[in-house]
Amino acid sequence: MSTAADPTAMINSEVAALEAELIAFRRDLHSHPELGYAEHRTTGKIIDALSAAGLQPRRLPSGTGVLCDIVPGGDDGGTDRPMIGLRADIDALPIADGKDVPYRSVNPGVCHACGHDVHTTVLLGTGLLFARRPDLLTKGVRLIFQPAEEANPGGAPMTIEAGALDGLDEVYALHCDPRTEVGRIALRTGPITSATDRILVRLSGAGGHTSRPHLTVDLVGALAQIAVEAPMLLSRRIDPRGGSSLVWGRINAGTAANAIPEFGELEGTVRSLQVSGWTDAQRQLPSLIAQIAEPFGATADVTVTPGVPPTVNHADGVRRLTEAASAVLGRDAVGVTEQSLGGEDFSWMLQQVPGAMARLGVRPADADPAEVFDIHQPRFDPDERAISAGVSVFGRLCSGDLRPGAPDTIA
Repeated sequence: MSTAADPTAMINSEVAALEAELIAFRRDLHSHPELGYAEHRTTGKIIDALSAAGLQPRRLPSGTGVLCDIVPGGDDGGTDRPMIGLRADIDALPIADGKDVPYRSVNPGVCHACGHDVHTTVLLGTGLLFARRPDLLTKGVRLIFQPAEEANPGGAPMTIEAGALDGLDEVYALHCDPRTEVGRIALRTGPITSATDRILVRLSGAGGHTSRPHLTVDLVGALAQIAVEAPMLLSRRIDPRGGSSLVWGRINAGTAANAIPEFGELEGTVRSLQVSGWTDAQRQLPSLIAQIAEPFGATADVTVTPGVPPTVNHADGVRRLTEAASAVLGRDAVGVTEQSLGGEDFSWMLQQVPGAMARLGVRPADADPAEVFDIHQPRFDPDERAISAGVSVFGRLCSGDLRPGAPDTIA
């Protein structure tokens, strides 16, 4: 058991002492972002920092990503010791950095525009906290630095295969949220993100001169019809309670105004609020699109690439995060969030081990929400005070049972 009757004040004090070091670490990561499965420098920095603190990190077999166990008293934990997993994603996005700051990305066309540098730093800070104060731990903790969250397929299944979840009783994650004020987190029980798949439609048919369309297959017309009709028809083919949304992001065909092309492509995403809608959309889309293309005489080759299922928060995990955040950030620091249509491969981990993901507030307290840049935008830049808030929440989550009187579980 912890030697402290109430570790809250001690955690906040230790985190404050680490704050400058953690901000510097985050800015270094932000300056040197790396895409999924190529996070070699990032992985090395994580390993160096944990090793310098006396911990024993181990690189994932893929070459990027890190696992690091910390147990009370420094023993090997044994097979029956309770273990809690904490996960952060470490990859960046193929987006050019649009900020004019000293820590702007030095890698052209790559940027931490989703806040993974913050996630990584929060998890590192949690490791450093318990390296300094192992007496605060009442159970084992596994730090999971996962590569390639933004890739498709994402890095979570590979990380799980490498043993990230072995022996865990619960697992948690935080994700930057510019809609939530810094110093707060937001939660919901049940799905907090959605299922996401990519869909690619390749059409083919006889091309020719636009003066003789009756001798050709009007591929441009067929692509346009699919773009307009498929989203509407999908909503009529599957249960609307599944909450599926098909949105196109790219359409391409032809090279000349007076030539009907032989090939064309349409690409987009289908997102579903529920697993039922996710599986139904995968099943229905190929035949639905073929039926739209058929009157044109076009041949449709439809590829649906499965992405991730919804991230479904467990009720007890939400309760634990709510209590931890309330203890270290204040009783009013936890809000309710809506389910997003974004995808998150932490969902695979929650399918195997109970736990929850919370949205970590990164919006400055005095900022107009309408003027704050969203994630996946080149100028997204979170309030760095979120780092200390996240470390404190994770620290309190792992430091034993909380006292009665915390707010009710978020519904």
